[in-house]
Amino acid sequence: SAVAVAMAPEASDMMRAPDAEMAPAQTLERAVKAYSHRDDRFALDKKIYGQYFQLYYQRLMLLLPRLKLAVEAKWPGAATAKILDLKEGEECVIMGTLYKDMRLKPSILDEYGKDLTLGATVDAKKFVADDDALVLEDEGARVKLVGAAADPKQFVTGVVMACRGKVVQDGEFEVSETCFPAPAPQKPFPVAEKDEAPASASSPPPGEYVALVSGLRVGDPRASDPKVLELLLDYLTGNLGSSVDQRAAASVARVIIAGGALAEPEDRASLSNVGGAGQTASSIQNAANARAQLRSLDVFLTQLAASVPVDVMPGEGDPTNQALPQQPLHPCLFPEASRFAPATFAAATNPHDFSVGACDFLGTSGQNIDNMRAYMDVEASRRSSGGEDGAEEDMSVASEIKTNLAKISGAESLDLLASSLRWQHVAPSAPDTLACYPYKDRDPFYVAQSPHVYFAGNQPAFGARVVSDGNTKTLLVSVPDFAKTGVVAMVNVDTLECFPAQFGA
Repeated sequence: SAVAVAMAPEASDMMRAPDAEMAPAQTLERAVKAYSHRDDRFALDKKIYGQYFQLYYQRLMLLLPRLKLAVEAKWPGAATAKILDLKEGEECVIMGTLYKDMRLKPSILDEYGKDLTLGATVDAKKFVADDDALVLEDEGARVKLVGAAADPKQFVTGVVMACRGKVVQDGEFEVSETCFPAPAPQKPFPVAEKDEAPASASSPPPGEYVALVSGLRVGDPRASDPKVLELLLDYLTGNLGSSVDQRAAASVARVIIAGGALAEPEDRASLSNVGGAGQTASSIQNAANARAQLRSLDVFLTQLAASVPVDVMPGEGDPTNQALPQQPLHPCLFPEASRFAPATFAAATNPHDFSVGACDFLGTSGQNIDNMRAYMDVEASRRSSGGEDGAEEDMSVASEIKTNLAKISGAESLDLLASSLRWQHVAPSAPDTLACYPYKDRDPFYVAQSPHVYFAGNQPAFGARVVSDGNTKTLLVSVPDFAKTGVVAMVNVDTLECFPAQFGA
């Protein structure tokens, strides 16, 4: 149901004598959009697990038909071959799953000093080396890939792709071109006509919005400023700013919290020992802090859900399973906010696949993009190629809204999102370097339907970009860590525009 947002009187009306009869308070109706989710494919209730090789096999079988369509469209009439049937010097196309051999990839054995020279790399942010190598594997065999078109810095293990080239000496396959699966079908999106009046920094474009935010860290004053969180809450509930701000707040149809809502416990080991033998004063204090943070988050979500529908996704460090797909946070963590479920409060999975109106969203709390960042070097690839692909339109400051965020770039996160979408897989590096469940009958992370908005939370900076591939068009959004940046990504579900809203004390 619609939620009324109180609108403050204009400033000019406050500097005169009151009327004999007070005018009734003006109200704004909260924007309402139909909502549905498709998170059932990420549920763990079926318990159908096996070995990880079965997950890779399912991924290949799901994407291979679309890969063959893309190969036929890009290289009509090109000869294809299985890796076992390759002949030296003959040009052909091979298809399979990529494996990236990385010398610096962390291993549990390194912690036991098997190779002390690698011990210092465990805490590194990137594990890319010049001697990394790519291997393509199909159902029967594998072959090493060489050539400029097969740059290891641009790939991770688990990508389903096709390579055109020929076998050279030493049995290596020299790649001249690459191809990826054709994009999944996309629902038609009725784009609304843009208003001719230009937008300003204080007046966002008209339309209805979804607010994407991550990394709130509610209840942890060391990580997140409580004053800034209060500003965010007051804005979204229509209790902050002028009438223009309140109209903008009323246009927010839904808020998505993409992970990091709760502060990470200081000492997990001490928390798990509470009530047991050998507990210390610090462990008891840490447990008390965790309970206080949960209460603070529950109060925050209760106030928010009383005014606007909100989805809460789990993230890294949140109290749920850590391997993807992460399951919804348990309702007992939010006893007050859960009373608004399912009307205006929903605990979602990570990844989260949902629709608001006619706009399809697909997003994560950022673990997939952070993991790809550690094992790829897209910035080096961008420098060597001399810029972005012409099919991509950068919207770092959309709708010509000028903010002080213009100097901050989320280009790397957007490049990684674009790669993930190009490969038609949300978590291509899982399970090699990113923990996930070993499904044996399906791969829930492949892109079955192209979204209109594809986002990742807890990123270093805000960014937005539109990418087109054939008949599909997707808005990529890098949702920044709110505790560090104070920025919320506002997505217009009528025009697929996106702009940042910044809060600061």
